[in-house]
Amino acid sequence: MVKEEIFKKAYLNESSDLAREYFKEQGLKFENLNIKNIKKLRQLINIECFKLLNDKSYSIIEDLEVNVKIKKDKYGICLTTRGSYFNDREAISFWNPKTNDKTLPIGFCGWASGCNRIPFIIGFIKWCDWLKGDVKMVKGER
Repeated sequence: MVKEEIFKKAYLNESSDLAREYFKEQGLKFENLNIKNIKKLRQLINIECFKLLNDKSYSIIEDLEVNVKIKKDKYGICLTTRGSYFNDREAISFWNPKTNDKTLPIGFCGWASGCNRIPFIIGFIKWCDWLKGDVKMVKGER
């Protein structure tokens, strides 16, 4: 899947499936995740939120950003988000395939539609590109 195509479809519900497929196509797995690279994901999504909040042609929830706290346990890792009228909704969840029977390995802001989905999808795709580079460095392939 070409990331530009995913960006164009970021406002659609199908973008979550496209983003999951992109993660898989990059050869990334749950085992590649750690707090350091999840913090980078939070940073990239927040940058995209900031861009859209400043672009008055988009109708996005005011003050939308990913929370600092990262929820991590044996079942997976979850980033949450807040906006002008909520504090703790799912941003992106990664489910550990060894301890969880979720049918989808990655959950994307199920509450969001339209423009509110865009910063999460674009930030996630940019993060996949960054993470793939980070994984290569860890493996000594770069």
